[in-house]
Amino acid sequence: MLNTLVVLVIIDSLGWTLGIIPPLIYTYKHYDYPVVLGIKLLGGGPFDKLGIETVILAGIVFIIISLLKLLAAYWLWHFRLDGAVLELILLAVSAIFWYGFYLPFGPLIGLPEIVLIILNWNALH
Repeated sequence: MLNTLVVLVIIDSLGWTLGIIPPLIYTYKHYDYPVVLGIKLLGGGPFDKLGIETVILAGIVFIIISLLKLLAAYWLWHFRLDGAVLELILLAVSAIFWYGFYLPFGPLIGLPEIVLIILNWNALH
C-alpha cells in the first residue's frame, strides 16, 4: 500500500505542477485568463476577486507547494514518517488553493492520500 501512496503523491505533485504552468504563463503574458471549452482557467475562484496579480502569485506558490510533494514522496518511499507529516501539511495548504482556484479534483486525490497515510502510519519510522 505504501507504493500506491507514493505513486498518488507523485501524480498529485506533477499533475498540479504541469497542469497549472501553461495557464499561468498565458495569464502572465496576456494579463487575462485562458478559456478552454468555455471554462475560464485560474479565474472565477475567490483568488480572482483579489486581482490577477494575486492569482499569478498564488499560482507560483501552488507550484512550489506541489513540487515539495515530490520530497514527501521520496521520504515516504524510504519509509520516513516525516514524509507522511510533510504530505499532510502540504495537503492542508493545497486545500486553500483548491478552493481559491476552484479545483474540484483536489479532494478526489487528496482524500485517498490521507487514508493511505493513516493505513501506512505504523510502517513508517
